[in-house]
Amino acid sequence: MRIAQPKVLIAALSASIVLAGCGTAHGRRGIYMDFIRPDQRPPLIGTMAIADSLWGPADESARGDGIAESRRGELQRLVERFVPTLVMPNNDYAAVDGRRYQLLPTDMRLFTDTLRLDLMQAAPYMFQDSINIAIGSLSHDSLVTLTQNALLYESDPNLVAAWYFDWPGENPREWWEAYGRYRTGPDSTRWAQPTVYAHPFLAPDGRIVIQYWYLYPFNDFIGNHEGDWEHINVVLAPDWTTMEEVHYYFHARSIKLPQGGFEPEVVDGTHPVIYVGGRAYNIFDYPVRIFAGEKNEGSHGSYPYAGEWEAAAGLGSTESVRPPDKDSTRVVSHDRFRVVLTPEPNRIDYLSRPEILEEWMPFLLPVRWGFPSAPSLGDVIRADVGNRAPFGPSYNAAWNRTAPGMQYMAYQIKKIPKVRSFVEDLLQPWYYLYIFRTPRYVHDTRDGRERERLVRLGLAPAGGGAERGFGTTILGLQFAYPQQRFGDVYGTSNGFLVWRNLWVKMRFGALEFLGGYQKFPRSDGLGGSLFVYPFTANLVLRAPDALFRPYASLGGGAYGWEARVKVDPATSMFDTGGSPVDPQQAQLVWSGWDVGLTASVGVEYYLRPRVALDVGLRYHATGGPGTEVGIDDGNLRFLTLWVGHYVRF
Repeated sequence: MRIAQPKVLIAALSASIVLAGCGTAHGRRGIYMDFIRPDQRPPLIGTMAIADSLWGPADESARGDGIAESRRGELQRLVERFVPTLVMPNNDYAAVDGRRYQLLPTDMRLFTDTLRLDLMQAAPYMFQDSINIAIGSLSHDSLVTLTQNALLYESDPNLVAAWYFDWPGENPREWWEAYGRYRTGPDSTRWAQPTVYAHPFLAPDGRIVIQYWYLYPFNDFIGNHEGDWEHINVVLAPDWTTMEEVHYYFHARSIKLPQGGFEPEVVDGTHPVIYVGGRAYNIFDYPVRIFAGEKNEGSHGSYPYAGEWEAAAGLGSTESVRPPDKDSTRVVSHDRFRVVLTPEPNRIDYLSRPEILEEWMPFLLPVRWGFPSAPSLGDVIRADVGNRAPFGPSYNAAWNRTAPGMQYMAYQIKKIPKVRSFVEDLLQPWYYLYIFRTPRYVHDTRDGRERERLVRLGLAPAGGGAERGFGTTILGLQFAYPQQRFGDVYGTSNGFLVWRNLWVKMRFGALEFLGGYQKFPRSDGLGGSLFVYPFTANLVLRAPDALFRPYASLGGGAYGWEARVKVDPATSMFDTGGSPVDPQQAQLVWSGWDVGLTASVGVEYYLRPRVALDVGLRYHATGGPGTEVGIDDGNLRFLTLWVGHYVRF
């Protein structure tokens, strides 16, 4: 699969191509080759056979873009009628001399002046060379040759190539500096003009759908990447004057409105509002903002409302999408956009009219719209968490398709009541930096089949035998109540955080390992304490996944213990060697271990898809110290109340 034959391409273009920087590998070019294969790309998405009924006969297109002149004006007016209004992220701007320049959807011609090819030797697999192609300097014949070679699926046996456009800089700091230079430079007027690419198509049910595509120069988010194509769909009523549906796309998910009681937000009658994402709230947020100097606020996903969108962003984290409040600079009204009527790539007749490639060649090429991989968490772990530059719209799985669809599963909206949201925030101490942010939206997974799909995509934790989880009271409470003779000598143990207790459990399917310690205060005599250190293996029976999930366990293992009994050195019967003894520190110590049994019942209350408040009652029974510490039957039996958290992976 893929790609143009590089040797043939270079030979064909050698007379007119600009080989800027051709030579040995340098800098960062090719560093991605071990985890991004250059011989793989998605296919160009085609169109339906009835496309002529929308676009008109392709041979009636005077420009060669496949749009019949008799339809061009009508289609242009149609797509302008429904152009969305955008509410941009709060911190997605470049600051130059004290002035803010909001990152705006841009004209792709500002982005595509230079095409870069990194050539790799196929066997042995290694970086070989790089080529920079100044597209503006190519003749029409060279543009045709370049396009034809790029669209080939046949690969050269010796060389493969990665094709991409490249934004200046190697990390978000440098990207923002470059954007600031463009917004204040000689071409600042064009950079300040927001652009949207409007592409109508016929859905299988015969309805007209308009896709509005936006190109952002880069994405400063969890998975940083250069080039960022985002879009929504507007589905028209049969009379073409009103909207029936709006489809919003973000992070491999999609929302179709109307949905239940949720309706699209619309201004000026026919223009939907897009709330552009957003800030990712997870454990990486402040570290990347403070230490890496990144904003972590600019995914550019398309959301129907402002709010906290749970499990919407990369790594399953919450994405915060903010309203404009009183900041009018963040609102990009529909009437500000340059609206480009965007044709079907496979209807473009570039052989008869090669000059059309000056405008539309980037849409035809199977190129990434940025350096293939940018420094980010995903780059470190060699995985795709959104850190790879995307291919263009006509290679996107959503092109000419409605939602939900391939790679864009449905997000079923459920709004969490404010009081419940506040309570759940309070039960998560690590979330206090982001506490009390509303409204909060979650993906409703009450349909079991929908949850199964989320699990397959890694967007929800697996259950059954594939469940993996970690529970602890480190940020919680543990109360222990000694029973029978044990309770006659020792009092209740109240543990908070790691004071007087520390408990952890690991769960692998139905098998659970439990370990920790509990400190019991001695209520008899001069005082003292008894520590119990269990390590048990248990079988767990769990209810199906739901907001509240009960469980029960039964098992056993080794129980270590250590008893410390304070004594009066003046009356005790041990030898101090003549040294003075502090009465407060004089004590007798016994230790040992025995086999014990444990059983528990509890319930997990899921505060987030992978995080639950875990409340459980557990019974322990084992042997321990005997009459020497006042426990006549030598048994340690106690109940514990566990109030902690359970995290699933």
